[in-house]
Amino acid sequence: MDGGRDSEIAMGAYQPCHLNTKGQVARGQVHGFRMSLWYEHLGMLHDDFLNPGSLECVQRVNQMVDKYWDLYASDSLDADLPGHLLRYPVTVTKEGTVTELPGAKFFPDTQALVLGALSKFPPFLTT
Repeated sequence: MDGGRDSEIAMGAYQPCHLNTKGQVARGQVHGFRMSLWYEHLGMLHDDFLNPGSLECVQRVNQMVDKYWDLYASDSLDADLPGHLLRYPVTVTKEGTVTELPGAKFFPDTQALVLGALSKFPPFLTT
């Protein structure tokens, strides 16, 4: 985990003395950690993040990752992005078909296909 490759870590956390109650989301250390993760990844805090299971939170995150992808994929990226959580440039139709976003056949500044391509190497060499 030297920063040379993207990595993801999933974790679960539970504080029995800080549980959600009717109309109130728990506010223990898990909440504080979650809020710091929002800030770390999106470069901002918003009241929508106080209830991470809400539709408003999902919509806010989607709004921000779309904005950051647009900045990242623009022709002139002159400054650091305000956050580093970006939409992966694909869309999935109601029928389940995966396509690249309009204008995003390749990742920016590369000839790497967003949807990838079949490899000439056998799977056991690449998995």
